[in-house]
Amino acid sequence: MPVSRSAGQGVSTRRSEASSVPEVAHAGGADDPRRERIAWLRQLIAERFGSHVLLDPACLAFSAAPVRSAMPPSSTTSPRFLSTDLLGLDLALGGGLPRGRLIELAGPTYSGKRTLAGWFVRSVQRAGGWVAYLDAAHSLDFDRLHHWGVAVLDLLVALPQSVTEALELARLLVLSGALDLVVLDLPPHLALRSALDRGLRQLRPLLRGLPTAFVVVRDRVDTPALATAQVRLRLEPLTQLVRPGPLAAQALPEGLRVHVRIERGPLWPPRDPPVPIELCLREGVRVALERIDLGLALGVIRLHSLGLIFAETVLGRTRERAAVRLQSDPSLWSQLEEEIRVRWLSGDRSLAAPTAR
Repeated sequence: MPVSRSAGQGVSTRRSEASSVPEVAHAGGADDPRRERIAWLRQLIAERFGSHVLLDPACLAFSAAPVRSAMPPSSTTSPRFLSTDLLGLDLALGGGLPRGRLIELAGPTYSGKRTLAGWFVRSVQRAGGWVAYLDAAHSLDFDRLHHWGVAVLDLLVALPQSVTEALELARLLVLSGALDLVVLDLPPHLALRSALDRGLRQLRPLLRGLPTAFVVVRDRVDTPALATAQVRLRLEPLTQLVRPGPLAAQALPEGLRVHVRIERGPLWPPRDPPVPIELCLREGVRVALERIDLGLALGVIRLHSLGLIFAETVLGRTRERAAVRLQSDPSLWSQLEEEIRVRWLSGDRSLAAPTAR
């Protein structure tokens, strides 16, 4: 293990370490030249921090097959944003997670922060991007990620043991230019240290102009807005989702309904996703329900005595049945998304529409 450095030195402005690797395009796929840079990063991390810091996903065994995604495949990638596959959040952010920015994912304990961070990993990979996860909290559930459709073998996972090591690893990965998303997952006893805030402030200017979005997951809700991050996604738990248990009087927890609040600089108008999202262990996020709720909130889907109607099609009598109908028809899914985007961009974002049960 090399001699550790101070947090300030750990995020210095030196870029020479990453400059020895050639620049590559941002196209995913089996022939993506960034694979060579990822392999180089693994070797460099093992040499500098020790091989014990890297987790080898090849030694993992999975108990379930991945869930087949019902969403139409993404055909384009943005040079400025990373889509989260959550249409309301993407629209509120202007396109998705901004590249070249430090994004804080914060909220109270058990508010779904790490579930949402894992969903971001899945969404970026689904669009052909490359992701690194710095799991200082030792909270990654690889079986769950695999079930959601994450390509775990292509995920670069490191286990930093201190704030200094986490900042050093983050700086190295961000400056490499090989990654679309870097996630730093911090346990509560590290998330509140002043050394971390100083290091993140020094890391912010290094991100400018780079293709990487840097997401920091931390248990924090009562600090000044944007003390270190440029964008904060603050989760507010609303209700717990349950399903019937084996006994009539028993209910088992299944997920959580949360609202995502977006905090940005004073030059940005306040704008949050118009509807909450439902997090669950099996699917990650109930995306079809999010689309249904968006359609209802924006008036794209209307309530009728026959059920929920969109484009002269009866989707179902309830949200759940409408979501199943939407998942079975990719063309209808794409049409609904386009109508939601048009309505959002037109400025008609009234939330006066009733919500189906």
